[in-house]
Amino acid sequence: MQVLFIVNEAAGNGKGKRVWLQLQQQLTITYQVAFTEYEGHGKEIAKQWAQQQQEHMLLVVVGGDGTIHEVVSGVVHNKYVIIGVVRAGSGNDFARFFPSFQHARQIEAYVRNTMANTQMDAGIIQLGDKWNEIFVNNAGIGFDAYVTKSINTSRLKFYLNKIGLGKLSYAVAVMRGLFRFERFDVTIRSGEQEWQFQQAWFVAMSNQPYFGGGMKISPAAKADDGLVDITIVHGISRIKLLFVFITVFFEKHTKFKEITFLQGQHFDMSVRAHQVDCHTDGNYVGVVNQGIPIHCTVQQNAWQVIAKDA
Repeated sequence: MQVLFIVNEAAGNGKGKRVWLQLQQQLTITYQVAFTEYEGHGKEIAKQWAQQQQEHMLLVVVGGDGTIHEVVSGVVHNKYVIIGVVRAGSGNDFARFFPSFQHARQIEAYVRNTMANTQMDAGIIQLGDKWNEIFVNNAGIGFDAYVTKSINTSRLKFYLNKIGLGKLSYAVAVMRGLFRFERFDVTIRSGEQEWQFQQAWFVAMSNQPYFGGGMKISPAAKADDGLVDITIVHGISRIKLLFVFITVFFEKHTKFKEITFLQGQHFDMSVRAHQVDCHTDGNYVGVVNQGIPIHCTVQQNAWQVIAKDA
């Protein structure tokens, strides 16, 4: 079985490089490795390798959620590529839900013995006619994307990662954004149903429960049920929102009347605001303007991941 490692040495502000060096010293199987050099490179590498396959291969991502997003984007609907992950990011929400490798011996045992894999869904978000993105973990419009943009443009994450507290960067960015973010109105439709929400903070579209470094925002979300789970936080004060974020870690946020959960195969949305930020799997992708249609759906059996007992 062919084994390819795609390594983002910059993940976790250098954690990716440290994790890979340790793995490299321990591996005894034959493998190939490619290193990402810029944003989007992981998708290009994965797509190039996937197109050449005529038999099953194991593609192991050494990196964080952003790198995983890129790699899966490059191999969707390829029946030969099986995704494995060695966590090396800051938030690592992928590894909280999907099975992942913990060490080199586990990878080698999988290649030699197991080969078991599971088909997974991929969420799809289409923003107007400009771009179409998949998401493995979640996508979002509003405050969560605003926070993502803040993290990506701040040096704070770098310094927190240096002392092993990288996951706190999300919490700190939330605190900063609470008093700067401008709320928006949003209309959501699915089939014959329509919901209108005023003063929304964000709309999170989930393929699995976790986001923001361990917050279980959509507890019912599953990546193999053919459904998208949507969480809308709306009509809530800034101070109370802070309390909500704290309760998310304990799954107590589901009791708030200002949080609405929807589940289905297809959703259409439109916002009433000048500009609303958007992200996919923690990668900031830009803004959505008023009147721009947003379509969210799910594609079943879109990619393969190592089985849970790997």
